[in-house]
Amino acid sequence: MKTIQAETNIGLVRKNNEDVALAITHPKDENIHLLLVADGMGGKEHGEIASSYTAKSLEKWFKAKSPKSFENLEKIEDQLYEVIDKINSDIIQKLGRNVSGTTLSLAIANKRGTVLANVGDSRIYSYQKKKLIQLSEDDSDVWFYYKYGMVRKDDLRYFFNNNIITSCIGLSEDICDVKTQIIENDYEVLLLLTDGVTDLITDRKIKKVIESNKKKEILSKIIEEAVYKDQNLQIPLRLKRKKLSKYILPFHGRDNASGAIYISK
Repeated sequence: MKTIQAETNIGLVRKNNEDVALAITHPKDENIHLLLVADGMGGKEHGEIASSYTAKSLEKWFKAKSPKSFENLEKIEDQLYEVIDKINSDIIQKLGRNVSGTTLSLAIANKRGTVLANVGDSRIYSYQKKKLIQLSEDDSDVWFYYKYGMVRKDDLRYFFNNNIITSCIGLSEDICDVKTQIIENDYEVLLLLTDGVTDLITDRKIKKVIESNKKKEILSKIIEEAVYKDQNLQIPLRLKRKKLSKYILPFHGRDNASGAIYISK
């Protein structure tokens, strides 16, 4: 039986929740699903406006399309560029440049395959055959340290500038870099998470939660780990020796934490 869920938690520090998480089924076809997470930028005013507007606009677009139109995945992929670009322009027009921004991780799944879109550092994972795979790349200053083999991915959480992103929706026409891909439906779990989760718990911990909990409990357990449980993190000595940057020690519940999940099997 399929499971589709979304959940968001304000965390233990912030006064506002600037995240939006959505997981819905098409009103005219139970086999077509939309999942997304949008993380409003805490360093900018009105981050919740950008994330909410982005989510509501994509939900409206998704529900208005006919089920038949989702059969052409390449066309849906092209249309996502257009609709996200329009959302970006709309936010700038309403609020001005460099005022409000949000990340976006999105998945549209049907029987033919799954279309993914990503802007910013929220992440998309698949779990299949006992392996957790990150399908998206972080649009962030620190991602390149990992991409070019300078540090481990788990080390990125310790960089003081790990929250500086290089692409987002709502700030400028020049930095809304939408990355899309089409994947086969060979995954058991599709998981979208904001950095309020992935900054606190490792991929290994996410995999462990998936494998040790009932389907309907997986997402809530992942968010619970990020928000309420001390992960006993310590800045690794290997990272201190590299002296690539200033480092910080993440603490649980410091940010909004959100996710959306689709379990197909």
